[in-house]
Amino acid sequence: MSDPIRDLENLKHEGMTVNPLPASEVRRRGTRMRRRNNAIAAVGALAVIAVVATPLAVVARGGDHAEPGPADSPSPSPTRTVRTDWLQTIPGEVDLTALPDSATFTFTARPDSVVDDLTLCGVPTYSTRSNDPVAPAVDTLGATHGEAGTDGNAGRTLALYENDQVAAKVLDAVRHGVESCPTEQQGAGAPLVYAAVDTQLPTDDSFVFTQQAKMDKNLLADLTVFQVARVGNAIYLATDHTSAGGQQVADAEVRRLAEWSAPVLSDMCVFAAEPCRSPSVVTSSSASPAIGEGAVSAIPADFPLDRGIVQPEGGPLDGPSAKAGGVPPLDLCGASVWPVSGVERLAVTSNAPQYQESRELVTFSRTEDVTAALDAIRAAVQACPTIPGAKPADDQVVTPLAEDLSAADDSVTFSVTYRTGLGGGVYQFARVGRALVGTFNGGEWSKDSAAQAAPSITGDTKSLLPELCIWTVQGC
Repeated sequence: MSDPIRDLENLKHEGMTVNPLPASEVRRRGTRMRRRNNAIAAVGALAVIAVVATPLAVVARGGDHAEPGPADSPSPSPTRTVRTDWLQTIPGEVDLTALPDSATFTFTARPDSVVDDLTLCGVPTYSTRSNDPVAPAVDTLGATHGEAGTDGNAGRTLALYENDQVAAKVLDAVRHGVESCPTEQQGAGAPLVYAAVDTQLPTDDSFVFTQQAKMDKNLLADLTVFQVARVGNAIYLATDHTSAGGQQVADAEVRRLAEWSAPVLSDMCVFAAEPCRSPSVVTSSSASPAIGEGAVSAIPADFPLDRGIVQPEGGPLDGPSAKAGGVPPLDLCGASVWPVSGVERLAVTSNAPQYQESRELVTFSRTEDVTAALDAIRAAVQACPTIPGAKPADDQVVTPLAEDLSAADDSVTFSVTYRTGLGGGVYQFARVGRALVGTFNGGEWSKDSAAQAAPSITGDTKSLLPELCIWTVQGC
C-alpha cells in the first residue's frame, strides 16, 4: 500500500496503482451496469475511428464537420421532448468519481466545481458561477485526480442548469469561444493554440477540444484535453493534462479521456428529457427509523461524523457529506479491502500539510455483509506483515494494534508505516450492527509514534459508537 501523504505530493496517472472495485461494488451498482457496459462499448467503437484535431480555421469555414454557430443562435429541434421537472439537485447515486474497472487511479469527489473558469482570448467562455456568459449553474459537483498544474492531473465538473435549453446554450458558448480563439497570446510566454476534435460522445450533444502551448514552429507541448458533454439540463466538463504535446499525444489522450468518462456519461441518463429511471435523492432519516435485519435506515443529516476532527488552518473540512473524500483506498499485498460497498456512505476529511485525518461511515442492509467486510480487512492485515516497495528502503510494515473497542460488535486497528524513515498512518475500523465506521490518521509517523497515537483515535471512535444504534437489530 502506498503512503497517502506521499501520493498527494507525487500523484500521476502512471505512478498511482489502485485495484479495481470489489465484486460487491458491482452488485451495488446493479441496474446501471448494463448501461455502463453499453457506453464503454460505444467508446471502444469510437476509438477505432481516427481522432483528428481539426484546425479551427476549417471549423469556422464550415467544413465536413462544421459545428453549430454562436451561443445566441441555437435552434431546438421541433421534436424535442418537453420536460418540466428538470432536476435541480444532483442525485447522490451519480458517482462523479466513477471509472472503468481497468483504471489504475482514482478520483476524489469535491462539493463544488473543480474545473477552472474558461476565458479564451480575454472573453469569458464558461463558469458555473454568476459570471458565466449564459447563466450560472443551479448545482455543481467536482472530482479531481492529481494536483492542478502537474503532469497527469485531471478534473471533472458536473453542473445542472434550469432546463435543457439553458444547458444547450452553455455548451454552444464553449464551442463558439473555442472557434473564435484559435491562438491566444501569452505575453512573453508561448502562445496557446486551440483545436476542435472530430469525435462524438454518447450524449445529447458534445464538444471536445485541445489546448497546447506552441513552443516553436514545429513543437507543441503542455497539452490539456477538454471534454464538454450535455445530457438534458446537465453539463459534464472533464479535463486531462500532460506536459507532452503534438498530434499523436493528443489523439491518445482524447481516446483515453473518453474511456475514463464512459461510466459517468452513462449515469447522466437521469438528467435526460426521457430519464432512464427515477433518481433517488438522499434525504434525512425519520425520527424513528425502521430497525431489524434487512432494514435500511438513512444516515441522519445531522450525524456527527466530524466529532473530534480538527478543522485545518486556512480551510474548512471536506464534508461531512456523501461526496466527500474519506478513508484512502486500502490495498494490502494485493488485497483491496477499502472502499467497501454498502447502502449509504458519509465521509469527512481534514487535510493539512503532512497530515490527513479522515473518517467514513458505511451502512449495510445485512449483518453478514458488514461482517464480511470487516473480516476481509482483518484477514488482509494478518496476511500482509510487510508491503514490499520498489527497493528495501520503501518497504512498509503493517502492525496490528491492540485497542480496546469492546463497546463495538467488532473492530480492527493497525498501522502502516515505512520500515525506514517517516510516513504512513493508523487505520481503525469498528462495527456496530449493520454500520461500519473507519478512521485514518496519516502523517509523519514511525511504527512507534503511530502506536502512541492510536489511543487518541480510539477515544474519538468510542464517542461515535452510541450514535450507530439505529443500525442494530434492537434499535436505539
